[in-house]
Amino acid sequence: MPVGCRQIHLVEFRKDTAYSMPLRSKLLGLALLVEGAAFILALVLAQQWGIALFPLTEHLLRDCLIGAAAAAIPFALFVFTLSEKAKTIPLLGSMRRMVRGEIKAIFASATLVDICLISLWAGLAEELLFRGVIQAKWGLLAASILFGTLHFVTPAYALLAMVIGFYIGLLHHFFQSLLIPIQLHCIYDFGALIYLKYFVHD
Repeated sequence: MPVGCRQIHLVEFRKDTAYSMPLRSKLLGLALLVEGAAFILALVLAQQWGIALFPLTEHLLRDCLIGAAAAAIPFALFVFTLSEKAKTIPLLGSMRRMVRGEIKAIFASATLVDICLISLWAGLAEELLFRGVIQAKWGLLAASILFGTLHFVTPAYALLAMVIGFYIGLLHHFFQSLLIPIQLHCIYDFGALIYLKYFVHD
């Protein structure tokens, strides 16, 4: 899920206060702000270190197909994590409770358009930064560890994000295309949030 979810998780939303912004506005604004900062940071660091981020791909059709298909693996892992089978697994159990409770509540007021915008912006900004810049500069392992660290909500969540980051980084390394990580990330975030909002019930 977007890096902004970690910051949103740390903010206390009070819908019963007349002076507070609606939850949806806070969610969308903070997510776009955090991802916007990641996007700008990626562009600045790429310029500073002489890293070419564009064009994103030289094989548009191939990379679109790979990015879409590759999103199925992390999505399946997410679905399993929220299932009853994961309830008794120590690390996954705590992550399951947090996602089904707090993260689901955060996105309760988000519309389909909100989820689409957040997913697109997160996929573009985070992959330009982590795969396009950090992995190019410091390598796959460093990018994956930092990716997991900045997605820390619980230890299990950070570890899962690290593993997914490594998986995405491998695809980027093998195919030498930023479009694949961006598309995979967008589709995963969108699918995960839609599944959480509309198909996960207590």
